[in-house]
Amino acid sequence: MRILVTGSSGRIGGAISARLSLRHQVVGLDLRPGPLTSIVGDICDSGLLAATCAGLDAVVHTASLHAPDLGIRPAAEFRQVNIEGTRRLLAACGEAGVRRFVYTSTTSLYGHSLMPAAKEAVWVTEDLKPEPRDIYDETKLAAEAACAEAARGGMTCISLRMSRCFPEHPRLIAIYRLYRGVDAADVAQAHELALAPGLSGFEVFNVSAHSPFSIAECETLLSGARTAVLAHHPWALPEFARRGWELPESIDRVYVVDKAMAGLGYRPAHDFKSLFR
Repeated sequence: MRILVTGSSGRIGGAISARLSLRHQVVGLDLRPGPLTSIVGDICDSGLLAATCAGLDAVVHTASLHAPDLGIRPAAEFRQVNIEGTRRLLAACGEAGVRRFVYTSTTSLYGHSLMPAAKEAVWVTEDLKPEPRDIYDETKLAAEAACAEAARGGMTCISLRMSRCFPEHPRLIAIYRLYRGVDAADVAQAHELALAPGLSGFEVFNVSAHSPFSIAECETLLSGARTAVLAHHPWALPEFARRGWELPESIDRVYVVDKAMAGLGYRPAHDFKSLFR
């Protein structure tokens, strides 16, 4: 397939482009040059999008302002890039006859719903109602709505709500990989799977590492996460101690990837224990 990847110079867009380029012809679009970026340009440039989308089989849209841009970039710019840019790209795809569109969304858009209302961690499936808490969440949810609208017109639009994937302290990466983190390689895998035939209409999927926890453990997770972690990974205590790290005392949510595993064939390879091999 000939696939456009927007945001191809970024960490996630670059990882997706690299994986797809092994089997497909990838056209990379980004504001900044990069090793897998073939077109340097603005996602809001309708003329550029019209020319770029001609002859494509599919689009992967990662270009966006992100959570780290909060407080740095104005709300109007979030709306312009995240909403208007997505709408213009979808329109260009419609005009060019591109029938498959994969949108890189975020678990952040669940927003206030991620806060435990009872004495247990939140079990986060795709059925959890998003309650945006900032302009980033609002614009990512609005972009999903634009995808859903395009799907009603006959395009297949898949939204992948990826979890935390920042470069940060190794202890935080390890802890988050238990319940709310993901590796860029697994994000790339999910995007490739979402391009495969078989899906239609508009669908959303959580994309995260596979958590060892079950819904029955949600109460323990909130008040005694250390106990829950060691029940699954007793070796974690000496591993953390050797590094001078503390195990978490509370876990407030668990991102559930069962739908992606069943519907996409997603098999995340980079879980908590993989970090200690």
